[in-house]
Amino acid sequence: MKKSHLIISGFVLIFLLFFGPVNILKAQTVQTKSYSLTDCIDLAIKNSYQLQTDSLLSKTIQMQVNQEQASYYPQISGALGFSGLFLSPYTFGQHYLQAIADWDLGKFWYKTSAIKQKQIERQEAIKQQNQLEITGVITGLYLDVQQNDFELQILNSRLEYLYRHLDILSVLWKAGTINQLDILQTQSTVNKVKEAVLQKEVEGSEAKYAMARLMGFDSDSGFDLTKINGFETPPANPFDGEEVYLQNYPQLITIQKEYETELLRKREVKASLLPHVQAFSGYTFDGDPTGDGSFVMLGLGATIPIYQWKKNDYRLQEIDITSEAIQTKKQNVERELSIRYGQIVKQIQQYKRILDFQQEKIANDEKTAQVAEINYKAGLSTNLDFLIAQQTLTETKMQINTVRNRYLKSIAAFYLLTNQTEKIKNIK
Repeated sequence: MKKSHLIISGFVLIFLLFFGPVNILKAQTVQTKSYSLTDCIDLAIKNSYQLQTDSLLSKTIQMQVNQEQASYYPQISGALGFSGLFLSPYTFGQHYLQAIADWDLGKFWYKTSAIKQKQIERQEAIKQQNQLEITGVITGLYLDVQQNDFELQILNSRLEYLYRHLDILSVLWKAGTINQLDILQTQSTVNKVKEAVLQKEVEGSEAKYAMARLMGFDSDSGFDLTKINGFETPPANPFDGEEVYLQNYPQLITIQKEYETELLRKREVKASLLPHVQAFSGYTFDGDPTGDGSFVMLGLGATIPIYQWKKNDYRLQEIDITSEAIQTKKQNVERELSIRYGQIVKQIQQYKRILDFQQEKIANDEKTAQVAEINYKAGLSTNLDFLIAQQTLTETKMQINTVRNRYLKSIAAFYLLTNQTEKIKNIK
């Protein structure tokens, strides 16, 4: 019994010696991964169902291009049949085998697959537009989470400060040097800050959950974000080159490809005016007892369009009208993008001025809070004055963070509008 117990103990010791350190090492190395904005954007693009759909649609249109190019060459088909002839003196039958080649000269000459090729280019522009939108959504959520985390830090720091202040007040009240109103006022402020913390936690959780799902995660567990300071390289001033920037915007490229596709449809009209050439060859088994027997057939023919009641004229007019409508649509989008461009530029400039002003404001509010604390301790001001000064300082910090977040979002919007997504990743 003792011997078996010693053997089991020996195995346990060996197991712990060999596998224990490995498990401990794994436990030490498992850490929550921190994701940068670049990581978040890349994962969202990789896991986007919309972009996967866009890629599949491009492949579908490519198959249509291949089909259209295959129709450039003669289409071979076969035919067989049986016929019976019933004459008054006698009856007999015939059966035949044929190979037929039909060649659409119009498609071959005008290369009509170019129409589908333009549709591929249009689909790629749509995919790029959707990628821009995904990048914008992730960037906005990323900045919101960052703003929320920073404001939570501010509120929690203030909450700790208020708790310490409340402890001091409790001691002073018990000593009879202050009245209970100071404690009640401070407790009321603590409750307001607690409520603000809970609200921020809800908002941050919602934004983070949305990010996690867009990035392909089931939940936000073990999911953290790299802290940011701002843009390494801010946009160039005074934001010259609007036309150069906007002409590369995917939405305009999509409309341009629609226009080019419509113009190419005239090739289909012209192609329909060229003849179809048919060539055939076959063998007929002739059962006519009075005939010369079975025979081989060779033939060549063509189907030539002659008159179609102005159908092609109407089709060309339709293409011209549609093309004009697409151009008008493009001009409208260009105007809307130009307006948006100007608005974003003004937002960036205005938020920058506000941030500069707020740096002066917070310095004054910090000084005011310090003086209010000193005066309260010296009995020169009330506890309410002290709390108001602290609240004003907190609000200023929150306002600065809000404006900073809007400033960064405006810069991101500028880079999205000018299709410079690589610069969005300069947020560090």
